[in-house]
Amino acid sequence: MIIIPHNISFDLWANQLFIDLPALNIPIANQFVDWKDWGRRLIEENQLVSVPLPNNFDDWRIWAEYFIQTV
Repeated sequence: MIIIPHNISFDLWANQLFIDLPALNIPIANQFVDWKDWGRRLIEENQLVSVPLPNNFDDWRIWAEYFIQTV
């Protein structure tokens, strides 16, 4: 089960994906990472063609909801 991105910081959510999705290559996220760049890299490195690009979103949590629904 993938952690829901509610009441959690982006860094914590993104790093939790290491545990939740061990089959994927998850980029390391820290406080200096731009979430859109991180998301684009996640999509490209794992060839996730059904996940929408983060550049189409202003809020990382909304994008994360789409991510959760499609992986």
